[in-house]
Amino acid sequence: MINADIESWALARAHHIVLNEGLSLAKAAQDLDRKRSRSLVYELRKVITAAIVEAHAASFEAGGGQR
Repeated sequence: MINADIESWALARAHHIVLNEGLSLAKAAQDLDRKRSRSLVYELRKVITAAIVEAHAASFEAGGGQR
């Protein structure tokens, strides 16, 4: 991932996360399914964390992580 592409990568990744995880969470909340909502919140956190770690690792590979 090149620094110039980080914004488009982040937007695409956020879009993917919201479509795949966020909509399921919204549906569970709408159905008042607390057990499923809690499970989906955990999954959403996991996916967001993985995306942050991926972006952080890519910034070091591109030389952006050096001070």
